[in-house]
Amino acid sequence: MEVGFLGLGIMGKAMAVNLLRNGFKVTVWNRTLSRCEELVEQGASMGSTPAEVVKKCKYIIAMLSDPPAALSVVFGKDGVLEQMCTGKGYIDMSTVDTVTSTKISEAIIEKGGRFLEAPVSGSKKPAEDGQLIILAAGDKSLYDEVMPSFDVMGKKAFFLGEVGNGAKMKLVVNMIMGRC
Repeated sequence: MEVGFLGLGIMGKAMAVNLLRNGFKVTVWNRTLSRCEELVEQGASMGSTPAEVVKKCKYIIAMLSDPPAALSVVFGKDGVLEQMCTGKGYIDMSTVDTVTSTKISEAIIEKGGRFLEAPVSGSKKPAEDGQLIILAAGDKSLYDEVMPSFDVMGKKAFFLGEVGNGAKMKLVVNMIMGRC
C-alpha cells in the first residue's frame, strides 16, 4: 500500500517511520522540506507540495499541528484540494475541532474523495512504538481500507460513526487525561 504523509512533526515523523518499517511505500511532505530528508534516507519518497503527494498517492494521511495548519494544507496554494479526486482518501489524524474537521470533510467529498478524521491519543513515545489509540470517524469503507496502516501506527483503532465524533471523543480523552 502506498501512503502519502503530510506533516513530519514529533508525532507525524514517528508515525511515518512506522509505516516505512512495516513495508509501506510512503511519500512525505512537510512545510519545512528538510524535515523529509531523514525519511527519504529510510526509503520514503518526497513530494514538494501537498498537491503533488495527493496526485501520486491513493491514500493521504495528515498529521498537522493545529486547525489553521490543517486548513492551509487542504485549501491553500498547491494544497490537497488541487489534486483531490474520485478514488482518493484523505485521513486527517491531526487534533482539530469538529468545525474544522467538517469543513475539510465537505471539501474533500465535494471533489469526489473520501474523508476520515482519525485523531490519536498518545504522545511521542507511543507514536514511536506504534501504540497510539486512533479515534476515527467518517467514511467506513475508507476506515476498513486503511486499517493496515492504523495497525502499525496504533495499538487500537475505534470507528465512531459520522465526522465530528472523532474530534469530540479526542476532547473527552484529553479531559480525562488532564490535557485540556
